[in-house]
Amino acid sequence: MEMEAKRKRKRKKLFIAVAAVLLIYAATMLIPMYFVIVNSLKRPSQFYENPWTLPKVLYLANYRSVFKLSVGEVSIFRMYINSIIFTVASTLISCAATTVTAYTVARFDFRGKGLLVSIGIGAMLIPDLGSRSVVYKMYVDLNMIDTWFILIQYATPFGMMFLITYSLFKTVSKTYAEAAKIDGASEARIFVQIMIPMAKGVIGMMMVMSAIGAWNDYYTPYMYLPSVKTLALGIQELSEEAQTYSNFTELYAAMVVAILPVVILFVCMRDTIINNAVAGGLKG
Repeated sequence: MEMEAKRKRKRKKLFIAVAAVLLIYAATMLIPMYFVIVNSLKRPSQFYENPWTLPKVLYLANYRSVFKLSVGEVSIFRMYINSIIFTVASTLISCAATTVTAYTVARFDFRGKGLLVSIGIGAMLIPDLGSRSVVYKMYVDLNMIDTWFILIQYATPFGMMFLITYSLFKTVSKTYAEAAKIDGASEARIFVQIMIPMAKGVIGMMMVMSAIGAWNDYYTPYMYLPSVKTLALGIQELSEEAQTYSNFTELYAAMVVAILPVVILFVCMRDTIINNAVAGGLKG
């Protein structure tokens, strides 16, 4: 009984320590959000008085003027359209390439299959920072800089999403495909009508995570699409301009408007993301 009581006390102390660490981490995430949201609802004069206090009166004019802001000749509205095109296109390309590759590797036996899986694992272990100069030079030589063809780089089907999807298809019994083949179904039909519905949870999670990553992607548009301003690029340039004309409250309103689609998407799909990520792709 005494040993059991000691174990309970240790578990309680461990729980308190972990909870404290998580609360501190949550605070580091929530404090910047509080700062941006609260100050987006203030008049500029109140912001300069004390940026940490709550607004005395909700000043919604900042949000009304958001879509009047522009960087050069590019308006915030145009940046929204560019971000939507970039996000949708890159998400569809990356998810389609990852799903097809994972299914092919899991379903068929061919020479080099083990090497391909090893590359998929190795892609998560090796940082890509060292190769970016070479990749940039390659795109320059191919005349792909500042063209939408740059989105093909999102088609690289390696990394965590590849392994999760691969592990899912690996656990699906081959009897489904064999039964469909006896009925005369082609491999393409088996993939589209049988395998994809079984993997819809994982594919949904993959699409949400890819969309969030693409929406927040600053590096790719900055390096490869300099004339196509997305919101990530536009907000950064607006923040530089805000240093000169000191209209920070409009800038914070623009930040809130920029992150709103991502927050809504995550809230709506959080169960899909968490359930399938925790399951490691083993739940269809």
